[in-house]
Amino acid sequence: MELPVVNHKDYFAKIGDDHKFPIEKFGELANYLTNKKIVKKFYTPYPCSVETLKRAHSESYINHVKNKTLDQNIIKRIGFPLVDSVVQRSLVATGGTVLASKLAIKYGLACNTAGGSHHAKIDEEE
Repeated sequence: MELPVVNHKDYFAKIGDDHKFPIEKFGELANYLTNKKIVKKFYTPYPCSVETLKRAHSESYINHVKNKTLDQNIIKRIGFPLVDSVVQRSLVATGGTVLASKLAIKYGLACNTAGGSHHAKIDEEE
């Protein structure tokens, strides 16, 4: 059995060429895995649903992220600009973690090539 690996083109977000976070690593990892024939086909996640996100974040926080209306201090703490591609990446990467979890339950092991690259809180007030 081939290792189930989750990846999405939207794991790359436009955060600026001068940003210290190496966002290109997600695409580079996917290319490496396919070039080395470790992965033949990636599982593609859907954006995480609001219902699932509400298990970890307040609905207010989710809405502020999706509407790009977070306070500037919170945006600075998260560490990424709050632009469309970052919002999409956040939703898809979280969906990827959910999908990888389901695949791990089914197959015993699975990986997501993105995730865990933010400093979000339960609510914007925290």
